[in-house]
Amino acid sequence: MTASAALEEHLMSPDTPIDTRPGYITFGRRVIHDDHAGLGVIPFTDVIVKSSNVGAIRIGMKLGPERLGEYVSRFGFGQTLAPDFRGESPGIVWNPARLDPSALASVSMGYQVGVTAIQMTSAASAVANGGVVVEPRVIHAFIRDGRRVEVPHRVLRRAVTTETAATLTGIMEQVVERGTARSAQISGYTVAGKTGTAHKLVNGRYSNADYNASFVGFLPSRHPAVTILVVIDSPHGPNGYYGGTVSAPVFKRIAEATLTYLGIGPSLNAPPPVLVARHDAEESLVAQPVRTPEVLTAALEPARNGLMPDLRGLSAREALRLLSRIGMSARLSGDGFVVEQSPVPGAELIRGDRCLLRLGRRPASSPGGGP
Repeated sequence: MTASAALEEHLMSPDTPIDTRPGYITFGRRVIHDDHAGLGVIPFTDVIVKSSNVGAIRIGMKLGPERLGEYVSRFGFGQTLAPDFRGESPGIVWNPARLDPSALASVSMGYQVGVTAIQMTSAASAVANGGVVVEPRVIHAFIRDGRRVEVPHRVLRRAVTTETAATLTGIMEQVVERGTARSAQISGYTVAGKTGTAHKLVNGRYSNADYNASFVGFLPSRHPAVTILVVIDSPHGPNGYYGGTVSAPVFKRIAEATLTYLGIGPSLNAPPPVLVARHDAEESLVAQPVRTPEVLTAALEPARNGLMPDLRGLSAREALRLLSRIGMSARLSGDGFVVEQSPVPGAELIRGDRCLLRLGRRPASSPGGGP
């Protein structure tokens, strides 16, 4: 929210230098440190990429409590967002008029506020949606008189312009590419996100031993399909307690399974879809008929459970189309229809792996038992 407000109000650009020296900032007897000292003077972008507390506070101070509070509200914090969630809490957001410099510093870096998972996911999705906040919902569609009727999206408000959302998306991509969330990288996909590591509130005080580690991200970031939030309560393990080391790897595993389920193929440095072993296999890509979408959807179904689909009986073109949707490349030999495959149907699906397909003129039975 702090970054969005500064960009939207044209107070700063991604290249604006922010002085984080000497690695901490004081408010009376209160001292706030960066997790990684020695960042020095860094561009605005790196305040987010490197998750600098001091940098975020400097930006918040430039904004002031009223402007920062406006964007906290624009993105939906401090309010209920969805009638589908009857027990939803509005969270805790302070009146901007009550924010002294120390409190403003806290809000600027994500403290002294209480937010729900729905609010956090909705705010990240607003960036993915080009700056608009969409009402969260449970029901995607319902059946009436035998007809499927989708529940329409309801836009609540515009939080920021499309230009600001695009700029922030680029910054959030760098968080994953070179910043605190490199463990969230997924080969072949651009991911935009932000880590969070916060002292846990225990009996009204921030604990020095327990933390909430989080990561929220959306992907593919240039054509978003899904937003995922991972929050881990009080992690105590070999990977520490930071959102980038604890929550980002969990995000990656969930995201990979989700991409497979949705059938979204790689778009970034994607492997070539096919390595042709023989010239006549290349000819088969043009000559084979295409089956109905229902047949191809049925063939893809096992992948949604993490299993290798049965490609036998499909043409080379059909098999390649399905493999691309589940993030696999292929090597073909022969021509005609798929008669053998490796991995075999039902084997554990490994994204990015290569599938070996042997083609023959006489097709095997089609997936689902058809001819």
